[in-house]
Amino acid sequence: MNVTPLLVSVAFIVFDVLTGWLKAAITATLNSSIMRTGLLRKLGEILSILFGYVCQYSLPYLGLEVKFPFAGAIATYIVLMETASIIENLCAINPNMREALSKVFDDNKLPVVKNEEAEGKHVRKDS
Repeated sequence: MNVTPLLVSVAFIVFDVLTGWLKAAITATLNSSIMRTGLLRKLGEILSILFGYVCQYSLPYLGLEVKFPFAGAIATYIVLMETASIIENLCAINPNMREALSKVFDDNKLPVVKNEEAEGKHVRKDS
């Protein structure tokens, strides 16, 4: 069994959690309930890859010869999703990163943190 897709996905998930935590610390929006929800969603991502492995390796025992890499496909989607989140976090951690990243990515496609503020996530609560 090739566990590389799982390991790569977990690396991206960990990096997203760390950059998200740093983003929340910098913006003074650390919130344990948001963090708990996020970590549970990350666990769900890992479980979805494990489900892909179950499908990939158990279906032949049921007589269904499928040559599709379920786990790899799910892991690829998760890595792409986490990459977008990591870029968003990096732009919020250091606004200069948005300028640097705009040289690599289309500036119009880079995330704008204001979207999260509209949703009520990671908003600084000034008293």
